[in-house]
Amino acid sequence: MVRYWKKHPKKELEALLGEFADAGWTIDDPPKYYRVRCPCGDHMRWIHLTPSDPNYGKNALQWLYRQTCYTESEGS
Repeated sequence: MVRYWKKHPKKELEALLGEFADAGWTIDDPPKYYRVRCPCGDHMRWIHLTPSDPNYGKNALQWLYRQTCYTESEGS
C-alpha cells in the first residue's frame, strides 16, 4: 500500500499506521493526532504523536484486531 499520510516520527507507530492502512482504514494527518477511520464508518481512533504509555502501539494494534470491520475484511 502506498503511504499517503505524513510520516510518524516514531518507527513503531509508523508501522502501526501501516497496519491500519493495510486493513483499509483511512488515515488523516495530524496537527496533534492522527485520526484513523474504518471503511464502514462505524469506528474511529486517535493515534497520538507522543504517547506516554510504552505499550501504546501494541494496545492500539490489539484494538484494531478486535474491531468487527477488521475481522470481516480478513475473511473476504
